[in-house]
Amino acid sequence: MPILYALLFTIISLAIPIKMEHKFYVSTTSIEYKKVSGTLQITSQFFIDDIESLLRKYEADLKLAPDSDSKRIDQLFEIELKKHFRIKIDQKWVDHTFLGKEYKNEILVCYLEVKTPQTPQSLVLQNRMLFDLFEEQQHIIHFKNEENRKSILLHAAEDTKTISFN
Repeated sequence: MPILYALLFTIISLAIPIKMEHKFYVSTTSIEYKKVSGTLQITSQFFIDDIESLLRKYEADLKLAPDSDSKRIDQLFEIELKKHFRIKIDQKWVDHTFLGKEYKNEILVCYLEVKTPQTPQSLVLQNRMLFDLFEEQQHIIHFKNEENRKSILLHAAEDTKTISFN
């Protein structure tokens, strides 16, 4: 009888799939300084379900990809971006312009732009997006200008870093 129970347990174990999910809480952002246009062109990527969870604090029935209310989702997402993704150029906090978003597979890609002074010297980046939801959240940021490429990692314990344009 014990052999029958062991065999039955094995068959049931194989028949019931065990979902082992490892979730990464990471975003990536590319910032490119365009000297000719005097702008920072910013592309950020987030997992759609993470942003959906974030925006549901405003409206519980919001759905992304496809959007339940695209205009409202853009408004709420922009509020969160302005609150949690901040940029300081040469000791002055600046506003970014939300240009739009699109979905690529399970990723929300958003596009931002920042007007810069003639010859910026330093850039302070602060990214606190999703820290309220996920303590493991990390942000990988790649910066590129004509002379330099730099990458930084921001997380809850260190959410702000300075990058030199030189």
